[in-house]
Amino acid sequence: MAKGKSVFQVKGTLNGLNFYVLDGKQVVRTAGGGFNGDAIKTKASMVRVRENSTEFKTCMHSVSLFKKALQPHLNVLKDGKLHQRLVSSFTKLKALDPISERGNRHFVKGLLTPDGKKMFTGLVLTHGKSLLTTLRHHYSFSFTNGLLLSAYTGKKLFLDTNATHFELVLRYITIGLENEDYSFEDSEPIFLDKNFSGNVALVLAPPVTSDNVVVAVIIGRFFKEVNGKLYGLESGVLEIIGIDG
Repeated sequence: MAKGKSVFQVKGTLNGLNFYVLDGKQVVRTAGGGFNGDAIKTKASMVRVRENSTEFKTCMHSVSLFKKALQPHLNVLKDGKLHQRLVSSFTKLKALDPISERGNRHFVKGLLTPDGKKMFTGLVLTHGKSLLTTLRHHYSFSFTNGLLLSAYTGKKLFLDTNATHFELVLRYITIGLENEDYSFEDSEPIFLDKNFSGNVALVLAPPVTSDNVVVAVIIGRFFKEVNGKLYGLESGVLEIIGIDG
């Protein structure tokens, strides 16, 4: 590769040389080289490329399925960078798979490891505040007891919003380990307003985890009451609060 200064900047291939501009400077290099489809598919030296490609396609498919299991809430509580963040998280989880050979590693098997559960738990799926920051109150969660808030005061939720109500829903997303089939179940919603004072218990029957992994997601969304009707706002929080499997 060579760099040069010239009044004219040439782009393209001429007499076996590639001309292009890099950081404002004319660059010339010999044409050809790089990878082609046949080499990637057949050469022994390309085995890592093939493995990475297969695993990346698997991760992308898993991300798509996971996002579908979060609907319709992702259509309302939008985060334009969520897809990229999920791809990054799933790729890291895939690398934690302690069982499979390279090329066949899967994020679910990485998720079942202690490091995987720690990495995925607490992931906020919406832009902005976490559940703790939104509630302004400590909470506890277990698959046995659900989400619990003790001695909660509702007015904490509405200090910086014109909303009048806040909905809480607990969702368990079950992922099959064999075929990666997805299903989900929701708790009954709880609505809190500024006048609420007391304990909150958001409970859902413990899932069956044999040959499955279960991801617990909390869905919190603000509503505004107008003429006696509640209208959902595009603000709230989705957060992963537990992994069981």
